[in-house]
Amino acid sequence: MSRRTILLGMAAAVALLAGCTAAGSSEPPCEVNCYGAEAAQQRTLSVTGEGKVTVTPDIAVSYLSVISRDPSLSAAWDDNNARTAAVIAALQGKGVAAEDIRSNFNVNQQEEYDRSGLLTGKITYIVTHSLTVTIRDLEKVGGLLGAAQAAGVDTIGGVAFALEDPAAAIREARALAVANARERAEELAAGLGVTVGKVITINEYGGSIPYPADRDYATGVGGGGSSVPISVGTWEVSLSVGVVFEIE
Repeated sequence: MSRRTILLGMAAAVALLAGCTAAGSSEPPCEVNCYGAEAAQQRTLSVTGEGKVTVTPDIAVSYLSVISRDPSLSAAWDDNNARTAAVIAALQGKGVAAEDIRSNFNVNQQEEYDRSGLLTGKITYIVTHSLTVTIRDLEKVGGLLGAAQAAGVDTIGGVAFALEDPAAAIREARALAVANARERAEELAAGLGVTVGKVITINEYGGSIPYPADRDYATGVGGGGSSVPISVGTWEVSLSVGVVFEIE
């Protein structure tokens, strides 16, 4: 191959590369992170939509404890077993199903001190049987608590109201949140003299959903086991969504 042929080939290659860039442009050709003019000029509108649904709880969860103390472990154990059995029988007698009563049983020991703060060598055993009770007839909540106390409950750890299956309420709140986001975007766009286009991104944020708490506050009980006045009230299921719309 002659030297003249090689030079002509090199000149052709340079001309081809030059043709890949805009005429008269001094910028190097794009290699990475390249965006077209349309993408670089995309205009968007970001809004947050909220959806809220008011519901009435359909279950209640109560936390009951039977506590026995005695220097003898067997005595504390036997006392606790007898009183817990009486509490469970009282609950079932009021219509609570066996599968709606969940037990948690533990034994602790407590060392005794004299007035000088010195150990006496004596030990008190503490046997605690806790019951998590799901109540499906909310009109019976007060009567159930009174019956449980009369049967031997030492502490009632509060009552938590909730929805057994909040799925339908969550779906409704989500639909309202999406509609609210669209409405807000349309209002903003109208004020700016632009038109809302397609959805670019959408994110869902947590809200308020009435699930039963693991445990509420601990409350000592006493008296003759009369019905406790209970007000169910209503709950609010809420969700939020963040939506980014394209501006046309």
